[in-house]
Amino acid sequence: MPVPFLQSPNVLFDTVVQGTRRLSPGFVRVTLGDPSLADFAPYEQDQRIKILLPDGLGGYPGGLRGGLAEQEWRRAWRALPAAERPVMRSYTAHRVRPGRHELDLDVFVHEPAGPASRWALEASAGDHLLVSGPDLRRGHPTHGVQWAPETATTVLLAADETAFPAVDGILRSLGEEVRAHVILEVGDPSDAALLQPLAARHRVEVHERGGRSGGDALVDAVERWLRAHGSSVATLGLGFAAWLVTESTRVPLLRAATIARGIDPARVHTQGYWSARPRTTD
Repeated sequence: MPVPFLQSPNVLFDTVVQGTRRLSPGFVRVTLGDPSLADFAPYEQDQRIKILLPDGLGGYPGGLRGGLAEQEWRRAWRALPAAERPVMRSYTAHRVRPGRHELDLDVFVHEPAGPASRWALEASAGDHLLVSGPDLRRGHPTHGVQWAPETATTVLLAADETAFPAVDGILRSLGEEVRAHVILEVGDPSDAALLQPLAARHRVEVHERGGRSGGDALVDAVERWLRAHGSSVATLGLGFAAWLVTESTRVPLLRAATIARGIDPARVHTQGYWSARPRTTD
């Protein structure tokens, strides 16, 4: 059940960069630390959190600080002049280590790089980053997790690189009885290698974009898979679950393809993880 906004368990954590590492051509891992992360919910999977990027001097305008509940920090953020608001982006809580007071963000570097990609590429130890995520003391530790397979033992996961950290988290959560069909879209196959060996016991397809627009290769691959398997998985009911995410304008195509094969819409989660449309602000 979705948590009402005023009951959101998310608070701002004032974290400090511990270090960064280039994982592959497309990914940078930023490790964040702070004693307050002892209370950050370690649910992972596809748990979505918010980051607020610092200004050019590495700081934040008055009113935004660690410890603020979500409704409080959003109110302070909206009250700022548009030009002064920190850029806000959604990411996956990839690895959470409360005992070590650490959180890893694996950031996909878009081309051209957006503000979050640029920040990750330039970040260095000691830099601050405000992160909004679930505080265990406020309850609802799974807030932001969309993956809800229930009793499914056959699952379809389809994503481009922006969702690879979430795919990684979902694969780590699957029981031994679950088998996943994983469809990935990449610009560089080296990025898909990050999901090994988690994907070793599942069926994985990797499709290169080859100059096509983001999401197009993924949609084509999912449609082919559904033509071959859609009718049979539709008969599984609660035994099947799908999680399909990519560029936002391609998402309706993915949902329509599952409906066309008779799959219960309640067994399918679709979501836009990024948008090809130009943003009105950086």
